[in-house]
Amino acid sequence: MHWSERLADKVIERNPNKEVYVCAAGTSPSGSVHIGNFRDIAVPYFVALALRKKGKKVRFILSWDDFDRFRKVPVNVSKIVDGYENYVGCPYNLIPNPYDDGLESYAAHFEKEYEDSLKDLGIEVECIYQSKEYMSGRYAKKVVYSLERRKEIYDILMSFKTQEANDEDREKYYPVAVYCSACNKDATVVESYNEETHELTYYCKACGKKETVNVLEYFKIKLSWKIDWPMRWQEEDVDFEPGGIDHSTPGGSYDVSSRIAREIFNHEPPLFQGYGWLGFAGVSSMHSSSGVNITPAGVLKFYTPEIVRWLFAKYEPEDAYNFYFDDTIIRHYSEFDKGLQAYLDGSADDFTKSLFDLCLIEGKEYQNETSFNTISSLAPIVNFNHDSLVKAISKLDLPWTPRADERFEKATYFINTYQPEKLFKLLDSKNEAFIADMTEIDKDVVRKLHDYLASQEEVKDKEVQQFIYDTVNNPNLTKKENMAIQQKYFKIFYNLLFGTDAGPRLYLFFAASDKNTYIELLNV
Repeated sequence: MHWSERLADKVIERNPNKEVYVCAAGTSPSGSVHIGNFRDIAVPYFVALALRKKGKKVRFILSWDDFDRFRKVPVNVSKIVDGYENYVGCPYNLIPNPYDDGLESYAAHFEKEYEDSLKDLGIEVECIYQSKEYMSGRYAKKVVYSLERRKEIYDILMSFKTQEANDEDREKYYPVAVYCSACNKDATVVESYNEETHELTYYCKACGKKETVNVLEYFKIKLSWKIDWPMRWQEEDVDFEPGGIDHSTPGGSYDVSSRIAREIFNHEPPLFQGYGWLGFAGVSSMHSSSGVNITPAGVLKFYTPEIVRWLFAKYEPEDAYNFYFDDTIIRHYSEFDKGLQAYLDGSADDFTKSLFDLCLIEGKEYQNETSFNTISSLAPIVNFNHDSLVKAISKLDLPWTPRADERFEKATYFINTYQPEKLFKLLDSKNEAFIADMTEIDKDVVRKLHDYLASQEEVKDKEVQQFIYDTVNNPNLTKKENMAIQQKYFKIFYNLLFGTDAGPRLYLFFAASDKNTYIELLNV
């Protein structure tokens, strides 16, 4: 059984007769949303799909926490505009958009960026913008209610802390952040609250403004995180929501918010699933504020949408794993293709069938695809020329499937960005200096290869591969000894062709390339 089905069963078991189940995700538009945060939406999305597969109605929501405070200027923003540190403490929705894209705010830019990626990934989700909910007054009565029960909330919060509670702090505790009406910053101190009139007096340490407002009319007040979260569980009647593994630790955010949900809002908290962190090989940080940020859009430059979905569906949510920017990408394509073939021909086991039910996008037709490994091997050989690549693929008696163009685009980006060492350029003329140092025996081997290639009307990959090994191998030597000879001659071939000790797979290179471009380089 796939983990999404297991979680879906738990959701149903908790409330078997519910008409519509709600799966929720939450994200802050602090900057470009990184791919690690995609797990926050992938987990409830797959659970929602599993619930629908079981015949249940599901509402799948993404809450944008765009009424949170701006904490730090991301590096990519600081590179294009100055002065954004002045907006630290303001809500994201009230910060100007640093990009010239016509969107009304900082939040709107990064929200659209992420939502566009979700569409590319075939994910449909109902977006709720918390800034609009708060500033419309939707939560005003909940804010009043929380202020009235602020001392009980304080007691719950302190029960999870090691320091002792005291009456003075309890008396001064207010479970809200107030954004100043003058400067929009949350550098405010609540001085008093009148439960009868709902009047709240605050002082702003940033600009010095002091003001008394009516909480039922002043909508720039936000509940603190561990109160805001359970309040929204009640408002949206959430059944399932994941979060980072840190939230699920004993005494963590989920435990605290669950008690507040039950004891303050009289609501049963949703089923929670902690998820593990993603790592990046060779990347020290991927947080949106650091400038080193791999986004879903960035990942889609080298992975197809189905493979991104497959990667997030194949691992248990709590499992941590790494993104590697090396041949692991090629291996992922190969593993995906193997699973897809089993799925299509009916030989897949139950887990693989469930996995591909989740990762394939509804409305698309699928078939066994042209190998990404083959495309990525041949593309640099033909200098990423599309028509030459299609011709080379056909010479290998392989199909160019309908979505091979998409894979060609991904392979081109992958190699040029992450594997530039695979870019080999043929020499413009013979490597005379290298030839001068060659022995006659070595030259004779090269001449045999030259004459063979020159005689072929069409170079076939398997045939030229066999010819090379037959030519350089000595049947009287051991396998290990012959491997050393092979390495020696391949190094010679590469130096004559590219001026380097390494290069592409030669049999593919000779078969895919126009021999008129390289034959004279082997004429020693």
